[in-house]
Amino acid sequence: MRRAALVTLFVVLLVGAFAMAKLLLRDRVAVTAVATPPPIITAEPLTLKPGQEACQREVPVDTTTRVVRIYSASPVPDVPRLRVTLRAPGWSQEALSPPGPGRGTGSDGIYDTPIDPPRRSVLATVCASSAGDRPAILAASLEDRVRARTKTLVDGRAIEPRLGIVLLEGPSRSTISRLRTVLDRAAFFQAPIVGWFSLALLLVLVVVAVPGAAVYATLRALRDDEDAATRR
Repeated sequence: MRRAALVTLFVVLLVGAFAMAKLLLRDRVAVTAVATPPPIITAEPLTLKPGQEACQREVPVDTTTRVVRIYSASPVPDVPRLRVTLRAPGWSQEALSPPGPGRGTGSDGIYDTPIDPPRRSVLATVCASSAGDRPAILAASLEDRVRARTKTLVDGRAIEPRLGIVLLEGPSRSTISRLRTVLDRAAFFQAPIVGWFSLALLLVLVVVAVPGAAVYATLRALRDDEDAATRR
């Protein structure tokens, strides 16, 4: 009985430790803002001829934003580079998507264009255009479930398809490598006394103290059962 209980407890703790390690060590894309979600089911191709520009206004750009993600709807991987422009009062950026082929170059269906973040959070107008002499075919959406703060503009004219634009912190990173940022954001809407350090202590309590208490309670219960059996 004692051995079976200990083996069961060990297996439960091992599975829990594996799940926690997988959660903390798995690489994830850190999103800072979603101007317009990408198409969920069906992409509506938005073709931008050379010289045309698709824009969206009032896009929140955070001080941690380092990548602008726009989705390609090209049927072939041979795509032109994308020119991405961000404009806000007192700040502007212009950048080119990485040359392809490769990850984040548009050849894989995603343009990940690196930018330098602003010194303070701003509401910017984000624009995209073909950087080559060929049209850029981008992924927009007409789906009702895809909502945006403002409409997509092509050369200043509002259109119905909504261009998917997502802002990221940068390349995929593990949760544990940006744990301080995660805790800071979790504490943002809490009382001032609840800072990242308080949440870190709570996390340690949950990860270490709770399993430790479970082990102690199990061993104590087994010992009490043995003592009761001995007295009989």
